[in-house]
Order: sequence, then structure tokens, then C-alpha cells
Amino acid sequence: MQVNQCKKQFMEEDHKYFNVFNYSIQLCASVQIPKSLGGLDAEALYIDTNTHFTPYRFKDIVTASLKKCQMVLNCPIVTSEEDVLKRLHYVNAFGIEKFCAFMHTLSRFVDEHPNIRLIVIDSIAFPYKEGISAGQRTGLLFRQMAELQRLAMEKQIAVVLTNEMSTRVGLSTGSVVGSLGDAWAHRCNKRVLLSVINNSCERLALSLKSNNAPNNVGRFKITQEGIRDVE
Repeated sequence: MQVNQCKKQFMEEDHKYFNVFNYSIQLCASVQIPKSLGGLDAEALYIDTNTHFTPYRFKDIVTASLKKCQMVLNCPIVTSEEDVLKRLHYVNAFGIEKFCAFMHTLSRFVDEHPNIRLIVIDSIAFPYKEGISAGQRTGLLFRQMAELQRLAMEKQIAVVLTNEMSTRVGLSTGSVVGSLGDAWAHRCNKRVLLSVINNSCERLALSLKSNNAPNNVGRFKITQEGIRDVE
């Protein structure tokens, strides 16, 4: 009976919540946690290239985050739900032209919003799926990565790029790897693989590349309130 109940919950979670968007907006909510709780009390920039962003889902996570902060502090906090929503800067960058145009102005946008401490691009691979040659794609990607790394260092901003998985066909079998190739993967300072455990309500986050936490694995679940530890 417990297994069946778990499978039902797993299916409902997949249908409603399981995509990388949840991890991205959880970070966008977390960056706004008050400094009194060890947070940054900062703003986030969410660049949406695949139209996965849904305001109501972010609102669910924000509401839960505010309630948790109030519970920990044991008193009402000054920040309201409306204030938190305003501190997420959303940019629709669907299509290669729109995405590259905004990336060209990204540095100025950050200068105009100096409290931004997180930039999320969801996803970095999606704009390059069609209408561009491999050579052009490589050149644009590496120039954009260089600019993102510069902003991260100079402005002390965390940059999170979501990627997609694709099948690399070998001599006999295919393996599932990240899109955009190995050269792109090596340019990233840290890489985390998110996956689902079959017939389980748990999810895994595997650290594929990190200078301080290599090969670590974290267990978690996705709920209506956002990402939570597995009890």
C-alpha cells in the first residue's frame, strides 16, 4: 500500500512540478532570504528562453518561503509577497535573436539593478536548437560564457545555466549526456546532474564537477511549497 501511494504521489509530482524550472525559481526565491537568516536579501534575474516560466508556481514557492522565514524568526517579517515578486526580474528571451539581443545588453541591465546576486538562464541550449550553424553556435556560446563569467567575478553574482540532456550515439549503445558538448561542459565551474529515482518519490542531485564537493549526492523531493529535504 505504501508503494502504491508513493507511485501515485510520484506521478502527480511529475505532472505538476518536475522540471528544471522548479530548481531555478527555488534559487530565485532563496536569494531573497533576509540577512538575519543568513540570506543575501538580494534580487534575481530570470532569463526565460523556453517559456517554462509560470508566475503562479513562483508565487507558491515565495509564499511558502515567507511563511518559513516568519516561523524561524518567530515574528512577522517586513517583506511582503508583492515585494518579493517585484525583486524577481523576468525577461522573455524566446528565440535566438531575442536571446542574443538581451545578452548584448546584460551588462547594462546589471548595472541598472546593482542588487542582483543571481542570474538564471533557463535554458542555455534551447535558443540554439534551430536556425544556426554549429560554428556560429560555438562562437556565440563561448562569447556569452566569457561575459557571464566576467559579470560573476566583478559583480559577485551567481550564474546558473540549465541545460538539456541528449543521447550520444556510440558504436553499440547510446549514452545520455548534456547538450552543447564536452567543450561547453568544461567551461562551467560547477556541474550538477538532476535525476529521478525510478518508482520513488525521491530526486537526486549529483555533483559532476566541483572544486569543493566532487561526486557528492543530495536527496530531495519537490512539493507544492518547493524543494524540500527527504525525511
